[in-house]
Amino acid sequence: MEKILNKEHFLEKLKKSDIRSVAKLITLIENEDSLAESILKEVWKYTGKSYIIGITGPPGAGKSTIVDSLAKFLFEKGKNVGILAVDPTSPFSGGAVLGDRLRMSSAQTSGIFIRSVASRGHLGGLAATTRLLINAVELLGNDFTIVETVGAGQGDVEIVQISDTTIVVEVPGLGDEVQAQKAGILEIGDILVVNKSDRPGSDRLARELQMMLSLGEEKEWKTPIVSTTATTGEGIDELWKEIERHQDFLGKDKFETKRLEKLKYELENQISQKLFTKKIIEIGDEEITKTSKAILNRKIDPFTAVDNIIKE
Repeated sequence: MEKILNKEHFLEKLKKSDIRSVAKLITLIENEDSLAESILKEVWKYTGKSYIIGITGPPGAGKSTIVDSLAKFLFEKGKNVGILAVDPTSPFSGGAVLGDRLRMSSAQTSGIFIRSVASRGHLGGLAATTRLLINAVELLGNDFTIVETVGAGQGDVEIVQISDTTIVVEVPGLGDEVQAQKAGILEIGDILVVNKSDRPGSDRLARELQMMLSLGEEKEWKTPIVSTTATTGEGIDELWKEIERHQDFLGKDKFETKRLEKLKYELENQISQKLFTKKIIEIGDEEITKTSKAILNRKIDPFTAVDNIIKE
């Protein structure tokens, strides 16, 4: 990557929503470069102004195609859109396998900013730095930032911690009816989408999802189910109407409360991570190895060992 020779000049370009500079900042964040933190401190007040739509669901559900169609739909409505696609990690380079980006041909043709980032083994369907990456994308002045997760499994529900509206995509024929019941992934969805609705079994899947929702606890927001065929754009206008309806439901008060809860969650995580790193450095590798050997030889249990280390 081209070096940043003049930090002040770089900051000015970021404040002017320069695409190349935003792309460089994203790379710095991905690589956990120390420069990224100091830059984010300077531009923090320019972030947080876009509405974040999170899209998750099992592999093969057509999430990328929905993101592509929705982004194009919004772009044609005169909205500024940025896309952050969290891809699986390449075992060779450690970077993102760019499958999602390749499938978003309409968005790319429209000139919409798309960035694929690697999950790098982080669980939850997102990359560890996703929140900061969203902040970087927001410097482009987007009205909407769409975040797509890696194909999500039972525990991959972290998307709800960063999205204002969370969309869960399901598709007939993947056996997800049982998976969804176990996972609880449906519980995080503000909107459920049955994609590839031209396939056999889509009506049945929609009914089963409706039944599962009716068995859950009563909520103020009634989760809608939207049928789409994203490859043709069918149902995307209906999906947008439900996103708008959810925006209206949140209003100013619920929206700010939701964002405050997310920021508290992120702050706790950052504090925890920094304290953890600081403590590990203080303890040192020699002490950790010595204690680990004692645990291995059953001279001490891990619970007492941890308590002893923390007390020191």
